[in-house]
Amino acid sequence: MSTEPPSKGVRGFEFDAHITLSRPRPAGEVRSLLRGFSAHVEPYGTEEVRGARVTGQVERGLASEQLRALLESGDATRIEIGLRGFLRSVTGQTEWMPWRRNVVLSRGEWAKVGFEEGLRYVLE
Repeated sequence: MSTEPPSKGVRGFEFDAHITLSRPRPAGEVRSLLRGFSAHVEPYGTEEVRGARVTGQVERGLASEQLRALLESGDATRIEIGLRGFLRSVTGQTEWMPWRRNVVLSRGEWAKVGFEEGLRYVLE
């Protein structure tokens, strides 16, 4: 009986967003605010949270709607968003690849976010 571990990791692209909030909030409120992405939310802090990272597999239409809602409501002042390349080892450790290119847009141009692999869209 062979119990060899898998020999290869996984590579691909995954949703990655850094969101700067318009005002500080508790971590629980940040998780609630960003739950519309249906992905992993990691607030930067616990009490006075001013930003968060959202990663994982998302449905692009849903991500677009959440992006629009955050910008139009004024809940976010800056969002860096895209599909980022990664390498995930068989042990589950993830290495993120550098972005291929940045695309800077105004807040009102959120509909131009195309979720192209390797492009980071910066909306401010």
